[in-house]
Amino acid sequence: MALELRPLSPTIGAEVLGVDLSRPLDAGTARRLLDAWHAHVLLLFRNQNLTDEALKRSAAWIGAMGEITMPVSRRGDQDSQISLVSNIRDAAGRAIGALGDGDMWFHHDNSFVADPDQATFLYAVELPSRGGNTLFANCYRAFDELPDRLRHAVAGRRVLQVYDYSVRGRPDPAKLDGVKHCWQPAVVRHPVTGRTALYVDRLMTAAIEGYPKPESDAVLEELFAYIERVDYEHVWRLGDYVIWDNRCSVHARTDFPTTERRLLKRGKIAGGPLLAALDV
Repeated sequence: MALELRPLSPTIGAEVLGVDLSRPLDAGTARRLLDAWHAHVLLLFRNQNLTDEALKRSAAWIGAMGEITMPVSRRGDQDSQISLVSNIRDAAGRAIGALGDGDMWFHHDNSFVADPDQATFLYAVELPSRGGNTLFANCYRAFDELPDRLRHAVAGRRVLQVYDYSVRGRPDPAKLDGVKHCWQPAVVRHPVTGRTALYVDRLMTAAIEGYPKPESDAVLEELFAYIERVDYEHVWRLGDYVIWDNRCSVHARTDFPTTERRLLKRGKIAGGPLLAALDV
């Protein structure tokens, strides 16, 4: 079957048909996938059957695998490139993975490090009967729809991106001791497409550079309204593999029954410094 693309929504995502990620890809297919990923931001491959070694090769058409940043002490697995997103516990009651329960706010992965990953993928291994859906929003669209007032409010500014692995709430810029954090551009220019994307999110963005806290918080709340509009909701099926561009999208998770098992395998594609958009 030849490679075919089916849009998932009007604003983000495409399903890829005719590609088995467990097999080596020829150069033409790899180029088509990369072009499609840049165009659609997110790609879905269904009915995949992938070992961990196959997962580590699955996105070579984008780049090299990134290293897991979450400390081993906060996750049940120890692989440096594939992590388990799961609520499952072993016979001794120990968690086999991390980030297993509950919903999760919209966020960019690893925005709190100097060189954020360019891509993240998730592969579905066990699923609950309902919930645990992944929501995606297009950050190109978020920027495009900002009124001039908000564009001027963030033009040329940086934002403080913070993530404390022990909490899932709004970050506190006054409590950064021992917590990973990094100043990033509030508005970024994609290095391949050249398009402009808003780079803030509720889970990790703690402050806007140059504003007192009350004003910073107020502007961020307005920006979050543009970031948190759901452009696509992925309802998982076993064997689904989804890969998205972290530089121009955010994602979130819906709640699911805590009594039911859920296991997804997660990997990342290494990136580099973000490019600030200078003409906003």
